[in-house]
Amino acid sequence: MHCRIEKTKMMENVWMLTDRMGMHMTLLVGDDKALLIDTGYGFDDITAAVREITPLPFDVLLTHGHHDHACGAFQFDHVLMHRDEQAVFAFYAGSWRQRVWQQATNKGLDLSDWTEEEFIRIPCGQAAFMDECEISLGGLTAQILSCPGHTKGSLCVYVKERQLLLPGDDMNPTTWIFFPECEGLGTLIDSLQKASSLPFSQVLCPHHNQLLSRADFDAFLQGLSMENVLSTSEKAYHLWEGKKVFACHPQPHYTLCYDFEKLPEAWKNACRNLSDD
Repeated sequence: MHCRIEKTKMMENVWMLTDRMGMHMTLLVGDDKALLIDTGYGFDDITAAVREITPLPFDVLLTHGHHDHACGAFQFDHVLMHRDEQAVFAFYAGSWRQRVWQQATNKGLDLSDWTEEEFIRIPCGQAAFMDECEISLGGLTAQILSCPGHTKGSLCVYVKERQLLLPGDDMNPTTWIFFPECEGLGTLIDSLQKASSLPFSQVLCPHHNQLLSRADFDAFLQGLSMENVLSTSEKAYHLWEGKKVFACHPQPHYTLCYDFEKLPEAWKNACRNLSDD
């Protein structure tokens, strides 16, 4: 296993680590220890990348258990996550590894430091469950919030001293909440409203390589009004066979794909014509 992780300093004490699949992780570096948020697809030596930035001990936190965030968890003694992610983590970081390998080969990536059998046989790793809390890193504080939406056990992280919000997959330029383990749009909105009460000024999403502003976040949330969601929705049934998936646009250049059947009842009643085939 080699390390082909790109390291980008986003602001003081905050680094973006990008694995060979293009997945972004975040490293927070305090005076006493560090916190790695997510572990990517698992093809790269993550500890080697961290050690190029800091010699400090570090903990590992998963915002949720999907394969692009969690397949690297096996490299650590344990990873922290919400207890509601246990089944999602076990499936996507374990049983889904064959699909991950296929994704990588389809992209034409150099996997010469692995064999297919070696990669797909790796167990998902050990989880340690946590509730909402604050993690002190020494001069830097990570406030962990339960923010169900993309999955039931999704976590967001607020870095107080940098006024930075890490929303996990609850907000991305393209946000998906149509998987079976995803919560409905109403739950996602509640979580984003909860996060909006924090005094952050910038946002770092795991599927975007630049910092976003508070104004971007506010516009995204405001764009999830019933009127805007219904007026901008279009069928995206191809994303999941047998499921009524729609894509809407909370703001220009942002897309949210959702499961019609998990809309709030009042919304479904207002837009039954959307799902008419």
